Amino acid sequence: MENASKALLIAGAILICILLIGVGMMVYQGALGGVEEGIAKMSQNEKRMFNESFTSYEGEKVSGSNVKALIRNIISNNGTNVEIEGKLVSIDGDKKIEATSEDLQTNAMSAYSAQINTGATYKVVLEYSNASLVNKVIITRNK
Repeated sequence: MENASKALLIAGAILICILLIGVGMMVYQGALGGVEEGIAKMSQNEKRMFNESFTSYEGEKVSGSNVKALIRNIISNNGTNVEIEGKLVSIDGDKKIEATSEDLQTNAMSAYSAQINTGATYKVVLEYSNASLVNKVIITRNK
């Protein structure tokens, strides 16, 4: 009789552990979807504020020093939003630099910034994601 009650206690403890693991997995799955939903549900004001830090540099004849400032801004933004894939900004130009949450490419972006001629002018075009956030900056040197 004593062995039977111990066996029931052990079986109950195992069931509780399985239940806790299941709940933990549900919470984890919910957190993964929460990041993507959070970006999708950002208010228009939040999206506008995010994009404003890049739109001020957009144009046909942007000075080289402003392009360097833009690249510094991108590096800073990516460092701040490293956990949020939808808020990372990549650079496309003479060199394509894709930023991901695993590799922000800060060294490559800094090296690209060093190649920008401050005396030249550049065309800066912004590309937007499906969530209406800037996700790529295209920089081409004017002739």
